Amino acid sequence: MKKFKFLIIMISMMSILILLFGCKNKPTEPNSKKVAQPTFSPKAGTYDEPQSIVIKCSTKDAVIRYTEDGEDPTASSEIFYDDLLVPRTATIKARAFKEGLEDSDIATAEYTINVQKVAAPTISPAGGTFDVSQSVTLSCPTAGAKIFYTKNGTNPGMYSFVYYEPFTLTETATIKAFAYKAYWDNSDVVTAEFTIIPAVATPTFMPIGGLYGVAQDVSIACLTPDATIVYTTDGSDPTASSPVYSDAIHVSQDTTIKARAYKAGLNDGEIASATYVFSPGSPEMVYVSSGTFTMGRNKGQENDNAFPPHSVTLDSFFIGKYQVTQGEYEAIMGSNPASDYGVGNNYPVYNVSWYDAIKYCNLRSLNEGLMPVYSIRGFTNPLDWGIVPTENNATWNAAICNWNANGYRLPTEAEWEYAARGATNNPNYLYSGSDAIANVAWYYNNSNSSAHPVGGKRANALGIYDMSGNVCESCWDWYDASYYSSSSSNNPSGPESGTVRVHRGGSWFFIDEWCQVAHRGINIPSYRSNQVGFRVCRTAN
Repeated sequence: MKKFKFLIIMISMMSILILLFGCKNKPTEPNSKKVAQPTFSPKAGTYDEPQSIVIKCSTKDAVIRYTEDGEDPTASSEIFYDDLLVPRTATIKARAFKEGLEDSDIATAEYTINVQKVAAPTISPAGGTFDVSQSVTLSCPTAGAKIFYTKNGTNPGMYSFVYYEPFTLTETATIKAFAYKAYWDNSDVVTAEFTIIPAVATPTFMPIGGLYGVAQDVSIACLTPDATIVYTTDGSDPTASSPVYSDAIHVSQDTTIKARAYKAGLNDGEIASATYVFSPGSPEMVYVSSGTFTMGRNKGQENDNAFPPHSVTLDSFFIGKYQVTQGEYEAIMGSNPASDYGVGNNYPVYNVSWYDAIKYCNLRSLNEGLMPVYSIRGFTNPLDWGIVPTENNATWNAAICNWNANGYRLPTEAEWEYAARGATNNPNYLYSGSDAIANVAWYYNNSNSSAHPVGGKRANALGIYDMSGNVCESCWDWYDASYYSSSSSNNPSGPESGTVRVHRGGSWFFIDEWCQVAHRGINIPSYRSNQVGFRVCRTAN
């Protein structure tokens, strides 16, 4: 009996233990087979600027999918990888998925973004009627905003002109503009009406002003149809009561012609001016007859690039009695580049490059009715060449020389040395016209660090001045140190190509050895120096 009671007690205790352990191992989660619901950070709410949203799920390796349009996310919705930018008011819904588990409940977050509006741009000036072209400036007080605009009255869009800097209106226009900034509302469109009353075109002269050896018949033209041109010949500004132009103006003495064009309904044109300077035979040209001479170093001290002495035969040509002066250069080119090292009409021009020199030659040829020598891209009128380069320029380097043209040009290196030697090697002077440099040249020892008026020293046997010293003289030729070994014996014009051009004669800054007639100097074609000028030459046809 006691054993039976003990057994009953043991069975009861075992039952109690089973119940206790069974309750301890029972799951307490609502559903351990379902993915946890996603959460949002920051929380839903109202914000004054765009929000970067992070969506998380506590179930490891769960894939979160979301929508931004209020629709319930499905297994094919967008997957969340990184921050989600919410720039405007939106309802974000998210659901998490994991293979083997039930999909999570949908989480929802509503974000209200108070979007700001970009301030309207301003247009300055704010439109109106103007007599002259207007520089227009656009601005917007909203930092970082970009302005889009049109000039034809159409509403601007994202593909319209983007404003970067002031622009010029030369004719009537309607400007419309708006400002844009990412995640902001676009500004209102602003409008400004501009009425530009155009001016009559500025008259032009043919031939252009310059230095001439013979009288000229000057024609005046205006591109504005039916415009009336008035002019003066005494240097005074023309007015509506000045003489009306109808036929070419005959000019035979130094004269400044000024002209202006008028037309009803248009603003008056700008005043055009042209000065005609007459100096018969200027620049004075010396005839150099054909002949044969020994070119290169055959006496004195000189660089190896003047070797070997070789025989050269040249056709006849004309060469300038003087170096081109500042007055002559300014009359053709419109300005005097010289400064600080001797300035005046009779001083040699300097601070001119090889490019400047060939432009001068062609302009002078055109002014005097001669055939221009040089062509660039097929054009002989320098007005078609563009601005003179200030750096090495392949197009200008490819200039072509028409040796049969009768216009002005630079001498070849051979022509220059032949003329400097007086067209002979007997006497065989070191310098142009003398073995005593001080008699014929302004150079380092006597120049006082400056150029001097042309013709101030003794001429050589041909009556040519300053071929030693004063300023170096640019020649046509490309430079090759060994060219004398392969040079043509008849009318040589230098290598076909190169990187630097030859100049000859030395300058006011050079020592005596560098002013010898055999000395060869070099410069890149764009180089301008206070020691380098040029002398003109012409083919004797």
